Amino acid sequence: MNKKTLPLLLLAVFFTIVYTSCKKADEIPVVKEHQAYFPLEIGKYVIYNVDSTIWDDTNCVKVVRRHQMMYTVADTFTDAMGRPSYRIDVRIRKKAEDVWQTHNVIYATNTGQELEMSHSTLKFIKMIYPIEENRTWLGNAYVDVDDTDIAYFRDWTYRYVNVGLPFDNGQVKYNKTVTVLQIDEKINDPEIQPRTDAVRTFSKEVFGEGIGMVYREYYRWTYDASALNNNDVNNPDTKCFKGDGVVMRAVDHN
Repeated sequence: MNKKTLPLLLLAVFFTIVYTSCKKADEIPVVKEHQAYFPLEIGKYVIYNVDSTIWDDTNCVKVVRRHQMMYTVADTFTDAMGRPSYRIDVRIRKKAEDVWQTHNVIYATNTGQELEMSHSTLKFIKMIYPIEENRTWLGNAYVDVDDTDIAYFRDWTYRYVNVGLPFDNGQVKYNKTVTVLQIDEKINDPEIQPRTDAVRTFSKEVFGEGIGMVYREYYRWTYDASALNNNDVNNPDTKCFKGDGVVMRAVDHN
């Protein structure tokens, strides 16, 4: 080989490698942070195993029902404020072999500053950006807490914890997640003070990278010490609660 052509050949190989590397880097889609943990794409779905709980203070029983839910990003639209938004269809079935049935609809808007989700006439700020450990916000700021039926939503301070860490929802382990602790409130304890009214409220959601919500745990019950079932001096161990709760575990997604 001509010694004069060798440097030119090496230079050509160098630029070919650089060009190929740049081309491959350009082909890798860049996922923005506000899209990473709750991707809104038509056809995106997540299937959950769901445990629903009801505390019935009339019959003094705790009832747990199990079923499955599927969240599917079904359509896009422009909301009343002119913002691009998405409709998430919620379907339900009792067992995996059953046919899905229409259950509910959720509306989602991601502004790049916050993720808003609305259902059953209530709107919540599920996430804010940027995502940072211990960052807080009033997630229920849009909820009409003057309505006595939902006044318990007042002043919930959402907080990011365990940012970027793995999370095991009890059925599937997800490698990179962020947890939103929404409320953890306890007023008195019937086990210790059976003659005192009590309230327990807990709510958190975990979001997986590229998936969406992979876990939800919520429960709220009240304890009325003066209620007939709880006011039997001959049976102080009777404790009847009133409330509901749910645990959702993502088990499949696309």
